[in-house]
Amino acid sequence: MSGEVKRPDKWLIVLIAAILALLVLTFYFLTPLLDGILMGIVFAYVAKPIKRRIEKKTGNLFSSFISTLIILIPVSILLFYGIFQGIVQAVNILTHQSQFQAQIIHALKEAGLSDEYISQIEALLPHLISFISKNILQVSAINLTFRLIIFIMNFLISSIVCFYVLLDADKFVSQSVRILPEQYREGFSKFVEEVDEVFLGLWFGNFAVAVLIGIASIPFFLAFKIPYTALLSGLIFLAALIPVFAEWMVLIPVTIYLALQNVYTAMWFISLGFIFLYLIPEIILRPHFVGYTSRVHPLLILLSFLGGGLVGGVTGFFLAPMLVAVGTALYNYHTS
Repeated sequence: MSGEVKRPDKWLIVLIAAILALLVLTFYFLTPLLDGILMGIVFAYVAKPIKRRIEKKTGNLFSSFISTLIILIPVSILLFYGIFQGIVQAVNILTHQSQFQAQIIHALKEAGLSDEYISQIEALLPHLISFISKNILQVSAINLTFRLIIFIMNFLISSIVCFYVLLDADKFVSQSVRILPEQYREGFSKFVEEVDEVFLGLWFGNFAVAVLIGIASIPFFLAFKIPYTALLSGLIFLAALIPVFAEWMVLIPVTIYLALQNVYTAMWFISLGFIFLYLIPEIILRPHFVGYTSRVHPLLILLSFLGGGLVGGVTGFFLAPMLVAVGTALYNYHTS
């Protein structure tokens, strides 16, 4: 009968339910490793243009391996050298407490604080530093060590995920499409291609902005005569890979370092750093540039990074923009 309503395909409903159940179970068991998995996917999309350029000459396996190394070797060198220097400086402060206290008193005098307050702070500082080292740092050291182990493990996982995503992702998608009924395959393939292009524009654009921020920080650090300029600019680049918040992990310690020498120089540094290394690149340039490369609206880019970071930390930084990108790809697919 022509007026009979066509019922949905029961096989398709069962298939979708099974896939969703499988994804939920997989997500549950892989949750502790989610940071590494998401970072690996991000690195894979950053390395993908490199792989495309060399794949015809070297083949799929070697192009995936070389592209992974090109991205991850510089990142790992900067990352682990930065961690090493941070530990060295922390140990240096703890083993030279008297010099550190003298620098603090000198900075307070230059700031114009009265002698009465300075003498009170000078008497209080040894007890404060002793309390911090005995009650806070010792407890934090265990927690920090555990977090460092988890971070290193996730970074290694991200390297492995990056390589295998470059190597097998296209094959996996093409084989997965065969599970669907034939009438849905072409449409699903086009949708996956749209998601792939949006992801590529999102993460490669984000990486390009991080590189530009790192390069822009070099003359900024040199102008203030800050040591380890190359290391700090590299750390700014790494911090800029996680947008909006992470640059402060570099700017604030440098500001404290400058404040121990001259408070006014530190004030100029943090003010100019906020404008040129945070406000302009993060709030203005990044959303528009990444929005242009990924075809995601700049406001959605900014809100997804902010909201994802506030709700889910590092995982949210990567996951929320991906969800927005999938939604954008779905919109582009149905409107193009």
